[in-house]
Amino acid sequence: MWVAQQLNSADRSFAFAEYCEIAGAIDPVLLEQAIHQVVAATPALRARFDIGDEGLCQVIDEAMEIPVHVLDVSDTPDPRAAAEDWIAGDLATEYDLAKGPLASCALIKIAPDLWFWYRSTHHIVVDGFAHALFASRVAAVYTALVTGTQYRSHFPADLRRVVEADKDYQESDAFRDDGEFWRARLAGQTGFASLTTWRPPPSAESFRANGRLGPEDVTALRSVAGRLDVPWPALVIVAVAVQLHRASGVRQLALGLPVSNRRDPVLREIPSMVTNTVPLRLTLTPDVDFVALARQAAEGMTEALRHQRYPMERLARELPALGDGRRQFGPDVNIMSFDYSGDYAGAPAVVRNLNAGPVEDMAFNVYNRGPTEGMPVAIDGNVALYTREELANHVSDFVALIRSVGEWAESGPIAP
Repeated sequence: MWVAQQLNSADRSFAFAEYCEIAGAIDPVLLEQAIHQVVAATPALRARFDIGDEGLCQVIDEAMEIPVHVLDVSDTPDPRAAAEDWIAGDLATEYDLAKGPLASCALIKIAPDLWFWYRSTHHIVVDGFAHALFASRVAAVYTALVTGTQYRSHFPADLRRVVEADKDYQESDAFRDDGEFWRARLAGQTGFASLTTWRPPPSAESFRANGRLGPEDVTALRSVAGRLDVPWPALVIVAVAVQLHRASGVRQLALGLPVSNRRDPVLREIPSMVTNTVPLRLTLTPDVDFVALARQAAEGMTEALRHQRYPMERLARELPALGDGRRQFGPDVNIMSFDYSGDYAGAPAVVRNLNAGPVEDMAFNVYNRGPTEGMPVAIDGNVALYTREELANHVSDFVALIRSVGEWAESGPIAP
């Protein structure tokens, strides 16, 4: 990520940004205090990066302050639009990796009983899992401050544990075994399906189109998955595979599967950037039916998770068939099932993701936020490859495919 940012210092696609829409009256002073307390206990959020005597160095700056802007737009003609305009301006601000800070926050009053808590971080310091951990800890500290209850003032956050875990892995037999597995798994892979004719993009910018699966859609999806004895994300992957096959005709698909890369339980308690993207290979023969493809996807997910620690950037260099200047294996399928449980001293919050990172071609994002909210769906597409209208159509098709999984489970071949 550092190297990619150096190639284009103005590229803001590395910002991981979202906001909580908090339905209720909050105390902005106490919420700001909670944010600062959690930041103080989270070294990754005070990191900066520069070239030193030993090469690229990560420095934890104990004096670094993360800005927390407090705004009141409730008296504007359109408070929500005013908040979104401010957020768009913040997202357009360049990060300085050498100086920092590499995170920013804002508390925006929309109405007396509605607030946005916005946060944006450079992906080099934290990933989506860590973002959710950060939000959950702020909610817990804020609730404790409001109610006067006890809370953990020091969270596990020692980045040395993260570095040591990675060093141990790269010196282990598992590292060599994982590399051999992936090279064998992708041997002969020459076709990379897309919803457009690939050409190297001159820009890292992306558009986003949003859709939604309602609670009833999610219930139906989980019901079909239970009946087939596969995890429900496998059915989402099948929908992506079918959509790509219909557009490209490619039968040997390799999708990008972002993974948390936290098999070590210690890493689940330390906010950091350790996520990885691994390939998920699927074969759509003319006679394959939905059930067989769903089980193939489930088995592929199990294998991918077992070998998820092998660095994607290393694997990309080791695959001679990864042509056209590509860094990745195909469109990403990013299923984010992060824990956003808890509220803000009784005020419930709904999370809205704004940007999940760079997009080389296309990313299918599915947000598993809980049984009552349904699942927001977003497709990010590189601006050099897609128009907003095309992305909107792709989202519509994708949602329709997922809603049809019950019918597919009873049908014949799906890729004749």
